[in-house]
Amino acid sequence: MSNAFVRRLEGVERLSKIERQAIVEITKSVQKAGARRPILGEGQRSVGAHVILSGLACRYRILEDGSRQITDFLVPGDLCECEHIVGADSGYSIATLSPCSYTHIDHPSLAALTEKYPRIGRALWSLTLINEGVLREWLANVGRRPAVRRVAYLMSELCFRLQNAETLRPSSCALPLTQIDLADATALSSVHINRVLGRLREKRLVSLQRRSIIVKDTEGLMSFAEFSGNYIQRSHGG
Repeated sequence: MSNAFVRRLEGVERLSKIERQAIVEITKSVQKAGARRPILGEGQRSVGAHVILSGLACRYRILEDGSRQITDFLVPGDLCECEHIVGADSGYSIATLSPCSYTHIDHPSLAALTEKYPRIGRALWSLTLINEGVLREWLANVGRRPAVRRVAYLMSELCFRLQNAETLRPSSCALPLTQIDLADATALSSVHINRVLGRLREKRLVSLQRRSIIVKDTEGLMSFAEFSGNYIQRSHGG
């Protein structure tokens, strides 16, 4: 019965069997997309929200000069457009980075679900607060950390979130990211990213493959980045 969205919600709120089944029912219409495919275009209205069920996606904005700024990575279980739940337009695009499966929950269905099951509503609120925490950490990361730790911190966070989504703690982590993706997420040039990854390779923390980065030692990378995942986790409600 469990799926990624159920696991994500149960990470912040204890749910009953009936509540879990209700979430499964609302996410049973699954769509699939290959890597580097759009899910939602900038300015496109979405009456409801998408949920990533497998794979890795990102939220991004194309600026006036044509450059891209990635503002978040989206892992299995993530609700992509919290703003659309209340009818707002986020102004951002969503696209896959790896092959993904996802579902779309329309606003009336989501409203009925949270009205009938208040604990699900509390869980969604908790996830919204976690998303705000991630955004604040990204701002601090891009604004103040030196380049090598900025990149190491971002990759540590992504590994941590992916491991939480899969409820596994492997010693290594494969990230389907290119150097351009990292540059667009950290406000660094591709040349700078190449130098940073070279330093992390020298420390035997990462290796590079075509269109992916392998974190060979997640604990070592997190230690080097001085990463703490406390802002991503919340205790269960009562």
